[in-house]
Amino acid sequence: MSSRCLSRVLSGAVRCAASIRGRVTYQTTSLIQHHPHFPAITQVCSRLVSSSADKFVCINIQDSKHFQEEVQENTLPVIVDFHANWCGPCKLLGPRLESIVSSTNGKVILAKVDVDDHGDLAMRYGVNAVPTVIAFKNGKNIDKFQGLIDDDRIITFVEKLL
Repeated sequence: MSSRCLSRVLSGAVRCAASIRGRVTYQTTSLIQHHPHFPAITQVCSRLVSSSADKFVCINIQDSKHFQEEVQENTLPVIVDFHANWCGPCKLLGPRLESIVSSTNGKVILAKVDVDDHGDLAMRYGVNAVPTVIAFKNGKNIDKFQGLIDDDRIITFVEKLL
């Protein structure tokens, strides 16, 4: 398994991600100018984790089989963010969700599903609006919310899985 480091400079901070088969581990690092091997950064690294975050796992779902392996068969609790690139509220919720999940220190995994690319998964889980966030524990759908909610409610949502 090879890993590669993808980084992006934004407002004086850098996030480095090691990516192996759709699984991404983010870690905030010190400022660097650019990464010589990856001048154009892919969308998987387009957001910056808050500087207080040490490490967390974010899975970019590739297909239904990948969803089955990484979400339904995972022994850790997984929060799935159903989003779309064109969705304004999704762009606001994503970084907040990443920051809160990162505070669990790896006890909860974040998975992201683009509904435009994976409409079958969205239909299977009753996603009729974005953003929709669904919590899974032991492969079972535990809880769900739609739209933007405040950080206190997101924290409570995540703590139910611990």
